[in-house]
Amino acid sequence: MLTASLVMIASCSMGQSNFNYIRLGDIDGMGFRTGTDPCGTELCWPFNSPFDQPPACPLDGSCSNYVLLNAAGQPINVDGVGILTQGDFLPDLDCSVPGCDYGNYGTHYNSDEFDNREAIEVNGLTYGNYLELSGANNTASEGSGWTDVAVSGTGLGWNNCFDAPVAGSYICGQNQPIFIFDFTVANADPNQPVYINAVFGDYDVDSAADTVLIRTANGQTQNIAITTQNNAGGQDGMIQMATAAVPFASVFTNWPTSPVGYLEVEFQIPDEPFVAYDYVEIGITPLVEPEGCCCFRDPDGNWLHAEMTSDKCADVMGYYQGDGIPCEGETPVMGACCIQAAGGWWVCEYTADCECDYQGGTFYPGTPCNKVQCEPPPNEEGCCCYEDPASGIWYLTQTTSGQCEMLGGIYAGDGVPCEGDVSPIGACCVESPNGLYCFETSECYCLSEEINGTFYAGMNCSNPEIDCEQTKPGYGACCYIDQKTGCPECIYTTEEDCRESGNYPMPVWNGVGTSCSDPGLDCCQPFGACCIGNSCVWTIERTCIKGGGTWTAYAMCHQVNCPSCPEDVNNDGSVDINDLLSIINNWGTCP
Repeated sequence: MLTASLVMIASCSMGQSNFNYIRLGDIDGMGFRTGTDPCGTELCWPFNSPFDQPPACPLDGSCSNYVLLNAAGQPINVDGVGILTQGDFLPDLDCSVPGCDYGNYGTHYNSDEFDNREAIEVNGLTYGNYLELSGANNTASEGSGWTDVAVSGTGLGWNNCFDAPVAGSYICGQNQPIFIFDFTVANADPNQPVYINAVFGDYDVDSAADTVLIRTANGQTQNIAITTQNNAGGQDGMIQMATAAVPFASVFTNWPTSPVGYLEVEFQIPDEPFVAYDYVEIGITPLVEPEGCCCFRDPDGNWLHAEMTSDKCADVMGYYQGDGIPCEGETPVMGACCIQAAGGWWVCEYTADCECDYQGGTFYPGTPCNKVQCEPPPNEEGCCCYEDPASGIWYLTQTTSGQCEMLGGIYAGDGVPCEGDVSPIGACCVESPNGLYCFETSECYCLSEEINGTFYAGMNCSNPEIDCEQTKPGYGACCYIDQKTGCPECIYTTEEDCRESGNYPMPVWNGVGTSCSDPGLDCCQPFGACCIGNSCVWTIERTCIKGGGTWTAYAMCHQVNCPSCPEDVNNDGSVDINDLLSIINNWGTCP
């Protein structure tokens, strides 16, 4: 049986080979399998739809003569071979007959929902934990409950969510499909990019997901473009493949120190009545070659923009902007480009910004060559720190600011030299709206204006020497006396809070960057008797001398002879820190 064989695949793949993929859900044609023999060897109507007997059009297969057809009336398995996959279609279960509309149920697509999930795909954690592995060991992955079922992103489907599947594995109209990959590997290639792959079908003419939201182990989120297979102008219900490339370091955040891989993938489909996923995986082989913006000339010499693969961009002699980078407009910006030619001469060419950047020129957008004077700018190059998307390595190279921008890098400034070929890697403490957290990255990225973090070269976040709390800007150690206990204490705060808030009696500010755990810091200074005028208070030497008093170490007030003014200044029955505060507040000559 299919279920038993899939379980065997999952259990036997727990080997020690190189990482290939981890897949949530199974490859079974959305649960329809081949879609060629409904009610025969395969699933039968109503496919667990709540509309098993709609008033005007029963979902018993009679409207399509018991054949699964798409919205165009053609078989959903286009070539009739194998299970449903890319290029095939989701079935039009209600035959798209307008007369099937019914006021209580909304428009006719609301009876296209189905739930073909096997019990093994729904069981487990919140979103189901059935998966298949190659070169990986599962820890706590989940999301199979989102596969083989019509997903309503808007809540318009499933009779406005009233008849949706069990909330534990399917949240209708509230959340988007979430797939959590939490696993370990024995071996992996850090120079190999990692791909998010999905096979999905969409019950309208628009692409289901142009972006996915990813969340890494350190809590960082990012929207990335997802490349989908061409759906032939938007055919209703067409099944497509989709791929999004992510850097190796986004999945294996502590590699090679830790073999743990982690990534949350959330498909953004808030406007979709129904989408269905056969499976979602992360692996080292893309289902669809990623695309990005290509800047190129057409046969007539006109500059154009178009999104395509890097290979296609090379075929048209274009300049590829990178995987997942969209085009901004149909044509690139044109202008004057100053380039240093052979022999040191500077020449100007009116061209596109992409070509000028590639040649390392100085670009003047919208300006003709007769309006610029091409002269070599001073210190035209500087150090650029950029991440190689394939390996996750941060490289250092001398380049222009424009070239650095093309690489998606961080430019150190004109004339700033690079120190080495790669940027040091280490722990980075960053302040966010949710507090301070640590993640591992390059020095240049951690110290950039975007991040503005504190960098610890060569360390990982688990190192006990790293305490992100000690990196708050403007913070330091503040020594004070606890009025309830009379004991010296230390708190990590700002100078203003230490000295001026009034929360810390007898404050001693130790400076920005100091810590209460610093070996040289000792708030526990000895107390003694302090004669100030006619009174005696028990305090530390520094405070006594500052008040103009005479201090006797480790002595109590009854052990010293001060002038005859009573020591109990505030008349509370005891001589303590409050008496000193009273004296300071009423400074003057003792009568």
